[in-house]
Formats: sequence, C-alpha cells, structure tokens
Amino acid sequence: MIFRLFLLELRSIRSDGRLLVLVTVALSILLLSVWIGAESQRVVTEGRAAAMETSRQQWESIERLSAHGVGHYGSYVYKPNSALSTLDSGVMPFTGKVVRVEAHVQNPPSHSDAASWSSLVRLGAFDAGTILAYLLPLILAFTAFSSVSRDRETGLLRVLVAQGVPLRSVLWGKSLAYWFLSLLLVGALITAHVVLDSASGEPLSTDIKTRLMLFGGSHSLHLLIVVLLSVWISARVTDSRSALMTLMIAWLVTSVVLPRVTAELSSQLFPLKSQITFEDDMSEDRAKGLDGHNPRDERRDMVRQQVLEEYGVEEVRDLPVNLGGILMQKDEEYGNKVWDEHFGRRHETVRKQIGVVQAVSFLDPFLAARGLSMAFAGTDQFHDAQFQRQAENYRRDLIMALNDLDAKAGKREANGRWNRDTIDYSEIADFRFKAQTVDFAVKHRWPELVALLTWLIASIALLQWGTGRIPIVGAGR
Repeated sequence: MIFRLFLLELRSIRSDGRLLVLVTVALSILLLSVWIGAESQRVVTEGRAAAMETSRQQWESIERLSAHGVGHYGSYVYKPNSALSTLDSGVMPFTGKVVRVEAHVQNPPSHSDAASWSSLVRLGAFDAGTILAYLLPLILAFTAFSSVSRDRETGLLRVLVAQGVPLRSVLWGKSLAYWFLSLLLVGALITAHVVLDSASGEPLSTDIKTRLMLFGGSHSLHLLIVVLLSVWISARVTDSRSALMTLMIAWLVTSVVLPRVTAELSSQLFPLKSQITFEDDMSEDRAKGLDGHNPRDERRDMVRQQVLEEYGVEEVRDLPVNLGGILMQKDEEYGNKVWDEHFGRRHETVRKQIGVVQAVSFLDPFLAARGLSMAFAGTDQFHDAQFQRQAENYRRDLIMALNDLDAKAGKREANGRWNRDTIDYSEIADFRFKAQTVDFAVKHRWPELVALLTWLIASIALLQWGTGRIPIVGAGR
C-alpha cells in the first residue's frame, strides 16, 4: 500500500512543472558547487606545492649560517586540504593555512581566506555541505508544504480514507517520495565527487570512502527529518497557505536564528581570548615562569650550573660543548610547556563552545547535521587543532635538532669561543601532515549523531502515531 502511494506521489510531483524546476535547480547548484570546489582545491594544491618547493629551495641554499642562525631563519609548514573539503569547507576559510616555524616563538596559522577583504568567503561558503544543510531543506519544505493540504482541499484525501487507506500510509507514501528526491540529489553529489576525484588519478582510501558515506548519510538523515516534519505539518495545518508559512518560519528559526543565537551564547558563556592576548600571556609566562616565581634568568643560571657540574669544569670556556645551544634548548622546552598549557586551555574553551552547540542540536537538527557534515569532511575545529599540534611538534623537533647541532657541531677555540661547523641542512625532512581517521570525527561528534537520531525517532513517532487529530476534510467542505 505505502509503495503504491509512494509511486502515486512521484507521478504527482512529475506532473507539477514547478517542482521539477526546483529539483533541477537544486541539482545544478549542487553539481556546480562540487566542480567549483574541485577547481578551487586544485588551484590551492598547486599553489601550496609551489610554495613548498620554494621554501625547500631556500632552506637547502642556506650558507654560512650556524644552526642558531638557521633556527631564527626559520621555515614554513603548509596545511593540506582535506580530501572532502570540496564538499564542505567548514572552518577552513577562517583558519590559517601557513605556519612559520622558528626558534623561541610559536606562531599561529596565517593566510586565511577570510583575511582577504576581496574574498567572496565573506559572503558565505558556496559548497555542497552548505547547500545540503541550508538550501535543500528549504526546497523540500517548499515542495512538500501542500502535499497533504492540497489533497484535503481537493477532496482526494477524503476519498482515499473512505476507501480504507490508513492516513499514516498516505503520509508515509508522500514522505518517502520527497525523501527519494533528496536521495537522488545526494547520490548525484557523491557520484560527481567520486568522478572528479578519479579524474585526478588519486584512488580513494578506505577512510575517505567511509567519510564520504557518513557525509552523505548524515545529510540524508537530516533531509528525512525535514521531509517527515514537513509532511506532518502539511497534514496538521488546515490549508496550504498556513502550512507554507509555518514551514518557512520553522526553516528561518532552525537554520538562521537559532544557530546565530547559539553561537553568540557559546561565546558569552565561554569567551575566547584574542590572539594578541593569547601571545602576550605566553610571553609573560615564558619570561616570568608559569607560577610567576621562576623567571628566565634564574632558569638559565640553574642550567648553566648543572652543565658545569656535569662536565666537571668551573668555567664556561672549559666546556667541550657550546653552552649557548644547551641554554636555548632548555628555554625552548620551557616555552613548550607554556604553549601546551595555554593552547590546552584555549582548545578546552573551544571544546566547551562546541559543547553548547551540541546541546542545542537536540533542539535544532540543523546544528547536528552541520556539525556532522564538517566533521566527516575533516574541516571542523577539532581537525584544525590537529594541524596546529602537528605543526608545533614539527617545530619542536626541528629546533631541538638545530640546538643540538649548535651545542655539539663545532669546537672550542683557544680564546674560549665556540667555533660552529658548517652544516648541510638539506637532510632535514619537510613537514608531513598525518590526517586523522574517521574514528576521530565520530569520537568528537557523537552528541550530534545522537541528536539527529533522536529527531528521527521523534519525527517517525509523529507520523506513525500523531495522525489522530489530523482533519480529513478541508475548511470549505
């Protein structure tokens, strides 16, 4: 019975030219977004490769610089694009893509798209994730608003019920028809992405395939919720105009108003320090000590005494190593502790802000779908933090290697000065980012998944058992 009603509704949709136009427009926009995303990623990837090659050439051409000088000369690490960033850019337009690594300081990522005043990113991201979360629910609501109310006004609903067709079967048939349309759009989107990726010559890994399925699945689940609620509202409201108005208000609240309010609420509850304040606090703790009672000069004096005792000498000029390199490394290690402390607190604040959004997602399925979309695409805040951590770990390994060379690669002259050897820096490896698996996304985003499933159960319950007071006859009959 439900299948027959499903086919009946599809024929009704096909006969409605306006609906077909909307579906065609939605499909065109989705495919266009995938192509634009793929082209943008290709351009960014080529630009990053060129920048990395230039940085490497500059690094290998270093001459007559000591290890200490090279540490100050520094280098750059570049954030790679996520494999699914073409589908959902997430926070990537607003976070830096390049980190300068150097001695004595931890630089934040820079060169974000949003930092450019001429960037269209300020108008909003044009990607599939945004379209699936914002535009497609609006189109579905606009197409489904009259699905039941129209049949009630024409008398068809009364005829079906009089023939013994259960009302819930009618609702299910209509819901599945509209969801089927959304699945066709999501399927076309996924297929287009796979085709474009295949054209690039890079095979899809198991992790990427899993992410792709979960990305499409989470959006499909959200669209099913939208369809079920749209059909139910169409059934509950007495006329098509009221149904349309109700659905438009619901879309506006869930997709625009509540997300903005939630974002502001999370910022007020858990305010995040500005980057300038963050760096100033780190500089102060590095100079005065984390507890305020361990200043840098006292730490250096303690290290100097420990090194003299270790080598059994009384004067720095008698050391078989360069004390300067050792002192710099010890200062780096303390600075690392400072960074871990401050970055940890900063990341915890961001996690709490996201926690507020996750809690509100039980009231708004859009927030749940949006969070899962970014997570499965590898473009949310948690994935971005992993890049910053890995960049910092690379900086630490690099500076430690240079400080070790500064301390040991050379010899003590008769005048007591340390003569540094010339070093071949071409053997130092480049930064290699290790992408997180899909388990990482699920670990941090399971509340949104639970919220989406909760909304699905509630929507199914409404359609299955919430038909008791639905009017069969229109107001004019």
